[in-house]
Amino acid sequence: MQTTPSSIFQFEPTVRAASLPFRALYEQHFAFTWRTLRYLGVPEAQLDDAAQEVWLVVHRRYGEFEGRSELKTWLFSIAINVERNLQRTRRRRGQLVPLPDDLPAGYGDPALEREGSEAWALVRSFIDTLDDTRRAVFGAALLEGLSAAETAQATGLDLPTVYHRIRALRRSFNRWVDSRETES
Repeated sequence: MQTTPSSIFQFEPTVRAASLPFRALYEQHFAFTWRTLRYLGVPEAQLDDAAQEVWLVVHRRYGEFEGRSELKTWLFSIAINVERNLQRTRRRRGQLVPLPDDLPAGYGDPALEREGSEAWALVRSFIDTLDDTRRAVFGAALLEGLSAAETAQATGLDLPTVYHRIRALRRSFNRWVDSRETES
């Protein structure tokens, strides 16, 4: 077979491109990535910039997405990496930032919004006690509902470790809630 100059430059994709148009992906999953960043502890003042960074990475790498994982798993792992980069920057600068005090609820019912704010405050206070890896597992599996396999893939942990951490986090969270109720 003879190689011609034009055949040298013909691109034969080896990676299956994602099938969902980028705009649709963004519209369907932006809220998920924003919440994920918030769960992972990105400060309110940096949340919009962090979300933009996630979507810049997604835009840059979307054509490389092979579908070996769920989109949410892939997005979660990108959010983890963006948050870790921000965290390294904060540590270098000596800035420690707690999680936000509340989440925007938008229920339209003040009683439901108050209840949601109180629940988030409880969850936030628990999340503040976790190290980075446990926080990521808690956010992925218990807050966002990713499967253990998806959580393992997103966090880079092996599956048995994820199962163990999910069980341990559930027990710890239940004890945490029980201890808060007895204090009241």
